[in-house]
Amino acid sequence: MIRNEALADFLRDRRGRIEPGRLGLPHDRRRRVSGLRREEVAQHAGLSVDYYARLEQGRQRTASPGVLRSLARTLGLNDDERTHLFTLAHVAGEPAAPPAGNLGADRVRQLVTLLGDTPAMVVDPLLDVVHANAGAVFLFADFAAMPVDRRNAVRWMMLAPEARERYGPEWADGAADLVGMLRLHAGRQPDDPRLTELVAGLSPSSEDFRRLWQNQTVSTWRRPAKTLRHPGFGEMSFTNDIVAVQGAPELTLVIMAPAEPERFSAALAARM
Repeated sequence: MIRNEALADFLRDRRGRIEPGRLGLPHDRRRRVSGLRREEVAQHAGLSVDYYARLEQGRQRTASPGVLRSLARTLGLNDDERTHLFTLAHVAGEPAAPPAGNLGADRVRQLVTLLGDTPAMVVDPLLDVVHANAGAVFLFADFAAMPVDRRNAVRWMMLAPEARERYGPEWADGAADLVGMLRLHAGRQPDDPRLTELVAGLSPSSEDFRRLWQNQTVSTWRRPAKTLRHPGFGEMSFTNDIVAVQGAPELTLVIMAPAEPERFSAALAARM
């Protein structure tokens, strides 16, 4: 029988750290173990004692996401510990809790500011544009000036005439990458209402989107470089960097580093 000793060790360790009073249990000097008893964890997590014992003994290799979430709450695990619990149980897809308020978005905006003239934007998993600096606005579009429900990179790529102008011969590959990223999110969150809204809006409006979506195109948007064509300044080459930011797991920082930084800065300054 294949066992899971790592999961068992972690559960035993965290059980031993919980003060009974945290769960409203009276302090009992006759306790023979530190922390909680197995039956107490099982009861508060809504599990049978036998099932929880198998987890702690390594005989139960994994558990459902619902069971793991219940154990995380009972054991008072923080975000990192909860993620580790899911990893030990070989269960994917448990996202870290988003930062309180706008803390995550504010941190990423600060990073964008530090990049100066380098084009950068912040997107969420559905490629809604949360923030774009002056360089990104110059290259692509002023998303902040659009209605909130239209500030989406996939929507801009598929419907805006200037998107095809900017990308030229590379438009088809770029469009496939963006739709592919949207498809990956659909695999993780198929019932996301914003996803349903985007697909419903784009399908009748763009034959290209409809074809890519129906073909189950998937992508992680790892194309390392691109050449864009600005109507006032000609061709400009860029390398792509996609950065996940600690403390803001729901946001991604997209950086377009110009191959000729001085030329780009001069073009941006002339336009502004």
